[in-house]
Amino acid sequence: MSRSPWWYGIALFPLVLLLEFLARFGSRTFIAASSAPGEPNLAVGIASFVLSVAAFWGGIIVALIVLGCLLADIRALGGEGTWSPNPAWGLAGLVHLVGAVFSVLLVLSVPALSYYLYRRHDRVGTP
Repeated sequence: MSRSPWWYGIALFPLVLLLEFLARFGSRTFIAASSAPGEPNLAVGIASFVLSVAAFWGGIIVALIVLGCLLADIRALGGEGTWSPNPAWGLAGLVHLVGAVFSVLLVLSVPALSYYLYRRHDRVGTP
């Protein structure tokens, strides 16, 4: 049984999806507050702008953590007798990182990373 703790970082991958939704919500709220007729609500505009920027960059940082942990986990399990994942699994992490910017790619990376963790659990026993 592997003692590689890197899967904890891989398990953060759904946060990128949540942060993507928050960034979109912040952007739409900012646009709505900015283009509202009459006196614009400055507090709502600033708060939604800060939310969208923080969520966007937070998603990129989390996706970088997921990619780094995935590559480290693949390397740690490489010499294991129970399961030696193919280094091509790193592409799922790379697509997830690009998906933090171009959200349509999350349709590919989220199922792939879910399957990686499922397969890891099935073969190694952790998580």
